[in-house]
Amino acid sequence: MDKIYQAKKNICKYLIIISASFTFSIASAQQPGKISGKVIDKTTGETLVGLSVSIQGTSIGSSTDVDGNYSLNTVNPGTYQVVFSYVSYKKQILSNIKVVAGQTTQLNVQMETDQSALSEVVVSGRRLTGTEVAVFAEIRKTNSVANGISSQTIQKSGDSDAAQVVRRVPGITVVDNRFINIRGLSERYNSVQLNNVAAPSLETDIRSFSFDLIPSNQIDRVLVYKSPSADLPADFAGGAVKVFLKSVPDEDRLTIDYGTGYRQNATFQKFSRPSSGHLYFSGFNTGDNDLPVNFPSNLRTVSSSMRNAAGHALANSWAPVTNTGNLDQKLNIYGSKRFNLNNKLLGNITALSYSNTKTNNDVFRGDYNTYDATSQTSSAIYNYDDNQFNYNVRLGIIHNWAFKLNNNNTFEFKNLFNQLSTSQFTNRTGRNFEASYSPDSYSFNTLYRGVYSGQITGNHKFNNENTKIDWVAGYGKSYRDQPDYKRYRSDKDENSGQSILYVPTGAAAAEFLGRFYSKMNEDVKTGSFNIEQNLSSKAKLFKPVLKIGGYLEDKNRTFNSRNIGYVRANSSLFDNSLLNKPIDTLFQWENINTNTGIRIDEQSNPNDNYTSSNKLFAGYSNFILPFKDKLTLVAGVRVENNIQTLSSADDQGPVNVNNDITRVLPSANLSYNISEKSLLRLAYGQTLNRPEFRELAPFSFYDFDLNFTNKGNPALKTARIDNYDIKFELYPSSAELISLSAFYKRFTNPIETVFIPGAGSGGAKTFTYGNAQSANNLGLELEMRKSLAGITQSKFLDDLTLLVNATYINSRVELGSIAAGQSNERPLQGQAPYILNTALFYNNLKSKWQVNLLYNVIGRRLAYIGYDGYPDIYEMPRNIVDLTVTKTFSNKISLRANFNDLLNQEFLLLQDGNGDGSFDRLNDQAIARFKNGRLFGLTLTYKIF
Repeated sequence: MDKIYQAKKNICKYLIIISASFTFSIASAQQPGKISGKVIDKTTGETLVGLSVSIQGTSIGSSTDVDGNYSLNTVNPGTYQVVFSYVSYKKQILSNIKVVAGQTTQLNVQMETDQSALSEVVVSGRRLTGTEVAVFAEIRKTNSVANGISSQTIQKSGDSDAAQVVRRVPGITVVDNRFINIRGLSERYNSVQLNNVAAPSLETDIRSFSFDLIPSNQIDRVLVYKSPSADLPADFAGGAVKVFLKSVPDEDRLTIDYGTGYRQNATFQKFSRPSSGHLYFSGFNTGDNDLPVNFPSNLRTVSSSMRNAAGHALANSWAPVTNTGNLDQKLNIYGSKRFNLNNKLLGNITALSYSNTKTNNDVFRGDYNTYDATSQTSSAIYNYDDNQFNYNVRLGIIHNWAFKLNNNNTFEFKNLFNQLSTSQFTNRTGRNFEASYSPDSYSFNTLYRGVYSGQITGNHKFNNENTKIDWVAGYGKSYRDQPDYKRYRSDKDENSGQSILYVPTGAAAAEFLGRFYSKMNEDVKTGSFNIEQNLSSKAKLFKPVLKIGGYLEDKNRTFNSRNIGYVRANSSLFDNSLLNKPIDTLFQWENINTNTGIRIDEQSNPNDNYTSSNKLFAGYSNFILPFKDKLTLVAGVRVENNIQTLSSADDQGPVNVNNDITRVLPSANLSYNISEKSLLRLAYGQTLNRPEFRELAPFSFYDFDLNFTNKGNPALKTARIDNYDIKFELYPSSAELISLSAFYKRFTNPIETVFIPGAGSGGAKTFTYGNAQSANNLGLELEMRKSLAGITQSKFLDDLTLLVNATYINSRVELGSIAAGQSNERPLQGQAPYILNTALFYNNLKSKWQVNLLYNVIGRRLAYIGYDGYPDIYEMPRNIVDLTVTKTFSNKISLRANFNDLLNQEFLLLQDGNGDGSFDRLNDQAIARFKNGRLFGLTLTYKIF
């Protein structure tokens, strides 16, 4: 199997080189002739972005870029009619336009506003930002190595949320359908902003923003910056992601999408879930499973009678609710409106989204002792079979206003609220060989997560656009509520097959019979400003620009939890017949007492709560020095002062963290315009990676699913990263891109997750966070978006567009003092050696059929770092193929069918137990494996107006 893995790795590497050579030859092939030019507003002189240009009677068409330029390539010699159309403008049809072989026909156009449409569309010439053309133009003009994806591309892909959207960007992978890795680096090395302010996090354990919370139809564009620049946040190594939500509408519109889906493992089958309240379908926590208001703050300090009363106050909700899994449900309502206020534009976008999905996975979980070289085996600690049910409800609202006073002053007010509720029920069977029992154990977990992000922004231009100012004030709030996470163990009698409840004696063991409650609340206040000044407005070839700005972020988090277990009230008087009865019988009122039944017991520790804050003050300056329209140097420095505090406690007393760190971070980006359609970039910059609150907190948490315990480390250091990039970009047309880039990153004190040798028992491992000495990443990326139009005489190929994103990375860690017992030759944790995303888009405008075929694979990556005698755990590659087919019946109705994960390959965590360097899917040690199941869905879109 290692040969297969190595072959895939080599195929990905060679594909980059072969595809680059092939596509460059295509791009440079001789074309019969072309038409190009520039389109502006006749009254204002402003360029029009995204305007449609086509040759009447043919399938040849294009759109104007951010400078109003367009190009119609591969036009056979002849005389044509060229059509120019744009919202709120009069359509222009220019006749008798001659095209000569091997020559370019220059055709510049001035568009006139359509007076009859002014009551609906007031301000003309607004730059569209969500088209493929606009995003490519923005990438080309940026000062950094960047990639992006437009809302236009998102619509073609059929992706339902931002997590699916961003995996189409080169070098990006999605973990757990929520978090992103950029250039193979784990989620901790990426920063995320919503509309240019920090995105609040919903997670207690990791720093990443949950991308699954943003429906795709709310996204205008996503830009990923991969090289540092002084005007970008410094806390990243993989990339800084900026998600821009829609604001100013292009038209008055009201659209409804309704979708339903069939999931292979769950739909129309028996489905079990925790009792989460009768309004769980809404996604809101109704409080049914919360701790009562008057529940004692510490059960250790109350009397026996009060402890019994506390036990009686908690709901007897230990039996699952069982019914039949329904079809997935999805509803999106999108509305936009433009208002004319004294010839000024006021626009509103409001969108509501709701989804309801159920999944069921049969998960194998295993763990193993040290490999015995004599017997050439690793004895199993346990082999578990988890039947896991997940019920997910998502509710999202976007409400944005934009007010454009004139072409020089715009104000926006953006609001995003999203929440995701997950209800999980797990039944664990199998065998624990080390403890010699066969479990029939259960867990009931309901999790409510939500986020609000609001911003007020302004964009202003002065002095004939030689001075530009933009500012933003933002507030974000996120919460994570986990009420009544219940777990209990029962053991199967091997002879009778009867399940016998396990009730601890003496001291409670909450992981075997207990309840866990936690709440996290986080508030983030942000503010920033940017001033861009043209220092030489009269010069033609040398126009230096100074850009300065500041950024303020004030983040505060509180985390509180309770860990409650149950024990036999009196070991000598306990009624043993209760062990043979259902779990809800054990928790009946009369069986919670001080003698024959069970009593509640406090298992909370001082480290189960913490408060934390992070105050960031940053300022920067960038000099932009263009030379003769060919060479541009952007050199700058960013200074960040970050004060990170955390207060908690452990068994030894208070635990306090106070990290006050100031860093000076230089950066330089050099771009050279080789030609009108190609450029070369060189970049260097320093960035950093700070520990997250959860990584610093001494809080320990037992994860039932993985059978792991997570523990923080208050002594973590801030990592430093030196980033080097080189990138070649080719734009065959305004909607086509071919790029090839290489990068090198040097990490000092990278933060990783490591096992603690000797901690835990029965296969339950404990891991914490630590700083390795250093690490090196070297990578190569290819991105290609190329239309096949004009390559042959085939009309079918003319309707095809090919998308290829491929990344190859080599990574090595130098461990230093953290190295005790660890493998010496390994990549950085979370690093994949290759990533490949490909897509084939078919779009026939005449028949109104659209078909998209998408493929994704991520190379073997290190998931959990082992120690001496316990090998590293790797996540193995999965080949994922998705297909969407869309038919548009009219301007109002379209129907889309989606077929997701057609190959249905298994998720697999694997150990190389015998240390032979080969990862054999059949014979090496499987830590976890399951299949998600295929998804088949239908979505009907109806445009009311």
